Amino acid sequence: MKARSLFVYLMLVVFTTISANVWAGNNEPFNSNYKISPDLSFSPNADFQRGWVIAYGESKNPVHVYLKETRKGQEYLVRSNYFEVKYVNGPQGFGVKSTNASESSVSESLNSAVLNQEGLNNQKRFSEEAIGSDKVLDMIASYLPDLLNEQYNSILN
Repeated sequence: MKARSLFVYLMLVVFTTISANVWAGNNEPFNSNYKISPDLSFSPNADFQRGWVIAYGESKNPVHVYLKETRKGQEYLVRSNYFEVKYVNGPQGFGVKSTNASESSVSESLNSAVLNQEGLNNQKRFSEEAIGSDKVLDMIASYLPDLLNEQYNSILN
């Protein structure tokens, strides 16, 4: 009888441990799993001076980020095959904006379907002043998934 109670107790501990690990793994924020690296295929030009790639998880479709220096600060064009958006960093702060028609390579209808208007409104301004250039890419990578409509989150994986 004592051996059976010990076995039941041991199985309960094992089951609880496994359940806790599975539950904790499922609650990990999506946007904490990304890698930022220089875009080796990018060539600086008159419009954009630098380029990076953000890969989420084991994605084979990374997001490209291109830096444009302007008189008002820096513009970071964030582009994938399915959407594009711009983050602006300058004296008026750091936040997201829609891209201009002249910069767009993704159709407006596809871009509107993928991007969440509420997410765009929530990210219009993160700070009232420019943030350090060492933090910009991490902020973009962290907050970008929140801009996508839920049914399109798989674009980033």
